[in-house]
Amino acid sequence: MKKKKILFILNTYGFQSTALNKKKSIKENYKIFNSIDLNWTNYFFNNIKKNFTLHKDYPYLNTKILKKINYLNYLKKKIDQINPDIIFSTMNDSKIDNLLNNYKNIKKIIWISYKVDTSKLIKLKKNYNYLISGNQRVLSLARKLKFKSFKMLISSPNFNKLKKSDFKKRKNIIFFAGSLGSDFNKRLETLLFIYKKFKLKVRIRNLAEKYYILNSLNYILIKLFPRLVQYLYKTKLLPITNKLKFINYNEVFGTHMYKELKKYRFCLNIHSNFDANFNINARVYEALSCGCLLFTDENTYMRKIFKGNKHVVYFSSKEELLKKLRYYMNNFEESFKIAKNGNKFFISQHTSKIRINEFKKIIKIINNE
Repeated sequence: MKKKKILFILNTYGFQSTALNKKKSIKENYKIFNSIDLNWTNYFFNNIKKNFTLHKDYPYLNTKILKKINYLNYLKKKIDQINPDIIFSTMNDSKIDNLLNNYKNIKKIIWISYKVDTSKLIKLKKNYNYLISGNQRVLSLARKLKFKSFKMLISSPNFNKLKKSDFKKRKNIIFFAGSLGSDFNKRLETLLFIYKKFKLKVRIRNLAEKYYILNSLNYILIKLFPRLVQYLYKTKLLPITNKLKFINYNEVFGTHMYKELKKYRFCLNIHSNFDANFNINARVYEALSCGCLLFTDENTYMRKIFKGNKHVVYFSSKEELLKKLRYYMNNFEESFKIAKNGNKFFISQHTSKIRINEFKKIIKIINNE
């Protein structure tokens, strides 16, 4: 029986393009990036090749490599050449959505982990046949619109079994990585509060201002004077109201992210406004896979899976987080016990190897329709 052809169209962030070598071809760069990219989607791609004929495209990486060639034209040529049976996209790009709308005979799946409303889903339904998400709010909206959807939580493909000797060697410091964009105001508020009390290691993508009007002004300046603004951020003159700039390092991903996480005992996580109580974000799985003691915001959906003070430590306010950080940073045995339980539970229930079986079942259902 002929294998079904699947094209993975995978999202990337701007900071990830630093891994590229612009002197090399796209094919060579994909090989380089593939060795670094430990995202669950890329793990799926690399581990279901026995079952399907697979192809992959990173549209935003292509823009960095191709320069003059439009990434949509490149993607269109690839689709026409491959003629896949299924397209699985993790992109949040309306131009790509509209391009895929032209391919009526291909079954198209969109993965959604970003903020959407009813109007956005109505548009996506015109371009895609199926939706996959771990966000309960997204799935609820999709059901109301009769947008065929599947629930699948994300995961982490990389993990190590935590040992006490390993945990003891780690730095007794709090690690945070992520974005401080407009949908993450709680993150900024909490980090600035904790920064006054503890030593932090932060790798932040968007160093936002504390006030909306200043963020808007900086956005305008970036559009008008990109090099100047880049210089002002590099020299720590911007952002004006965010002291985290003095301790911030460049954000990392993939193999580099896991190496960083394994250096620290404690990891801090705060969900986006959109995910709060409806989803479990990537940092939860990454931190537990690396054996960190995870401090995470109160999340009613996450509580159904990960038990407080057994797998992770929950907090409902900055003040409560402060107390719990002080306690666990001064109580090694209890810190290790929770970190060990969280790591063990993750390995038994939530690795990407386990998720692949769910993904295969979804593809089987789609193939049979």
